[in-house]
Amino acid sequence: MQQRSPSRTTSTGVRPFSELVADFDPETRARVDARVRETVARLRLADIREAIGQTQLVMAAKLKLGQASVSKIESATDMYLSTLRRYIEALGGELVISAKFPEGTVIPIDSLSSVPKKARKQMPAKKKSSGARVSKSSKVSKAKIANTKVANTTSRQRSAR
Repeated sequence: MQQRSPSRTTSTGVRPFSELVADFDPETRARVDARVRETVARLRLADIREAIGQTQLVMAAKLKLGQASVSKIESATDMYLSTLRRYIEALGGELVISAKFPEGTVIPIDSLSSVPKKARKQMPAKKKSSGARVSKSSKVSKAKIANTKVANTTSRQRSAR
């Protein structure tokens, strides 16, 4: 049996987790590590942010967004990789993407997870328009339709005479 190291207790009389884990045998330690990895893998973005000790307001400032936008990101079930990357980087992490195959092979996909900031394309801001945009081709089409209606009306008038 392993000899326990002298324990120190916190102000609440509880031993720190790091000391408890230090006393585990290798098999127990491996089970605990696997369970921790499994639990962390299932955390929502908000849970990760809270575990790191960040608030939505702090994240909003880092992402240059409003707090409501951070809330939307955290509750989204589908999002762009670039949005997820920016969120993770604002937490101080790095987004790592990999593909896991049935036979157990895991292949990292570096081309999607870590695009250098200089290489990322910046999308231009969308301009608000005061009205509906009409392309040249649709103007031509509308003009052709109008001319066709006039021509049809004129030919009907002639045949009625």
